[in-house]
Amino acid sequence: MKRIFNFLSPIKHLGDKNYSIVFPLLGTLSAVIILEFYAYIILGEPEAITTSAIFIFISLIIYFSFREGRRGGFIASIITISYYLYIIASREYQGERFVRGIETTVILAIIYFFLAAVIGWLKEVIDKLIEREANEKKRLETIFQQLPVGVVIADKNRKIVQANNRLNEIIGVKVPIGFQLGEGLIVSSISNGKPSTSDDDPLLQSLKTGKVVSNREFTITKNDHLVHLQVSAAPIKDRHNQTLAAASIISDITEQKNLEIRKDDFVNMASHELKTPLTSLKLYTEVMHRRLTKKNDKQLADIIKRAQDQLNRLQKLVDDLLDVSRIQTGKLTYTKERFNLSELVNETVEVLGETANSHNIIIEKTPNLQVHADRFRIYQVVTNLITNAIKYSPSNSEIRIQLIKNDSHALVRITDQGIGIPKEEHDKIFERLYQVFKTADKKSPGFGMGLFISKEIIERHKGKIWVESKLNEGSTFCFTLPLAKRQVRT
Repeated sequence: MKRIFNFLSPIKHLGDKNYSIVFPLLGTLSAVIILEFYAYIILGEPEAITTSAIFIFISLIIYFSFREGRRGGFIASIITISYYLYIIASREYQGERFVRGIETTVILAIIYFFLAAVIGWLKEVIDKLIEREANEKKRLETIFQQLPVGVVIADKNRKIVQANNRLNEIIGVKVPIGFQLGEGLIVSSISNGKPSTSDDDPLLQSLKTGKVVSNREFTITKNDHLVHLQVSAAPIKDRHNQTLAAASIISDITEQKNLEIRKDDFVNMASHELKTPLTSLKLYTEVMHRRLTKKNDKQLADIIKRAQDQLNRLQKLVDDLLDVSRIQTGKLTYTKERFNLSELVNETVEVLGETANSHNIIIEKTPNLQVHADRFRIYQVVTNLITNAIKYSPSNSEIRIQLIKNDSHALVRITDQGIGIPKEEHDKIFERLYQVFKTADKKSPGFGMGLFISKEIIERHKGKIWVESKLNEGSTFCFTLPLAKRQVRT
């Protein structure tokens, strides 16, 4: 019965463009034979079916038009009109009755063909749209399954409605369609060194907030091996900005992580190996410089002094490489103490000495700002920022340093009159090994590690660091540090 119903139902044939000629032909002819049998055999009165036949055939024309398109509707209409003409001839219509019969048939023919044309055309348009949607869905499904990253989609009810095969390969289990987000984890994972919960799921967070969640890192165990994942999620919204669903992209970054670990290990090892000969070289050059100075050999003393400058620069590079390696492995240590930040800034400017001679460094009157932090690391940050200000601003220009008490934080602002930084680069300059001007300024070599290290140090002290700058209009680098408790009033 179900197969018969599916065959007869026009709704079940929506999207089916294999239009049949035989079915409307046989169906309409069958209706004609049944009506004639009913009129002659059962009723014994041929004239009794005339009016009822109109409604029966209108229904058939609509049905075949909606099932088989214009072709089916036209076939049903032609057979119907032919049957009406047969009735006029077989019932021997004469005179005025004949004329009315012909007029009625012509009017009905116009109505039937109009219905067949309109309904059949709508059917064909619907079929084309359904076919186009089906083809588009198939194309998207193919793309979805062939993506090199895992993708999972959840609806507004937080149920997973779709996931590609790549995701199953990455996490090692098949993602269950219909799984309710928030009722547990498909696989156990670790985020930021702690076991993650369902609330940590970026897909769930994106559904809840309607916002993009980017680049969250998780670690799972698959086949007794650690797998590092990078997960992002974004909401899917309608034209009224209501969240309909959310999609999440999962990337396997295990190889990248392992490569970074190997690279950091190499940098760490190489940096440590370089420190010993560098220290020895610095000692030898220092002894040579003193002896040459005593002998009043200025030319060789100047050469040794330049060599010392280069060794100091190389020492700074090695120290930065070691710090970056420690940051990446979580081994950068901090020894916190209470100290006056204003005094530290003054001492830093004094230590820079000859480097700062070509610039006019102005330290505005500063309050007594007591902080609880690692003195050496904060000195490192201030040195980086002032050195950059000197490096990227013209000689004899002004560098202004401000220290401000800002509620429960100390704010440090270092302003130069240098080349400035485009707005789109403001966040990127704090990334590891990133340089705004990679080839423009040959007098200012570097590897783009100072700001990365400074950002890590400040954030580990629960402070913030940022830049305010426009291209060719100078830069102001700012950072904050929490004030020490029992701050001395000034």
